[in-house]
Amino acid sequence: MKMSHALRVMILAFVCSGCATLFGWDIHAPAVLSQRFYERVQPAPQRIALYLDPSLPELISKNKGGRFADPQTYHIGEAYVPILIEGFQRGFGEFILIEDEPTQEMLVRYAIPYLIYIRPKAFENDVTMKGQTVSFETETLAFDTHLALLDRFRTSGKSDSKKVFAKRGGPQVNFNAALENNTESIVLYIQDAIRTQRWAGSKP
Repeated sequence: MKMSHALRVMILAFVCSGCATLFGWDIHAPAVLSQRFYERVQPAPQRIALYLDPSLPELISKNKGGRFADPQTYHIGEAYVPILIEGFQRGFGEFILIEDEPTQEMLVRYAIPYLIYIRPKAFENDVTMKGQTVSFETETLAFDTHLALLDRFRTSGKSDSKKVFAKRGGPQVNFNAALENNTESIVLYIQDAIRTQRWAGSKP
């Protein structure tokens, strides 16, 4: 029995609608810093070690941003980790990425005066008819060579882009901007803390 053209169209429309509902949008950021970051952040002559929370590389969010928004999956870790590493490479004269859990012996052996540990706290996505706001909040802990806690602070990077879908390259660019703003704030905070000797035991 042959299927009528109208029935085929109806079935095709139902299948496509089901795909959108079931799978939604996978949003991957470009994971690169903009020229604006390089203009605002100048290298500081300081050795810094960075240790990332093990949950960061695989971190994702399924916060779709609104009751009537399509399902959305934001691949946070795959974009944030390279952005953060590039940001620290730009921000400090000597940068060491530590992949294993750091120890005092390790910090002493490599003469590391400051260890920075970053872990995720919250990802917010707000989609309205006028635009989209994406923000990513992290918590940063700073330690000295002997793993004594010097500071603890939270940083929220936000991108509020009206008409982002029409003018700014879509949600990927908006997402990337939020991660970059978070990284910029962290790097500038650390630079200022070292320069002003705000951290106990810090050196000029």
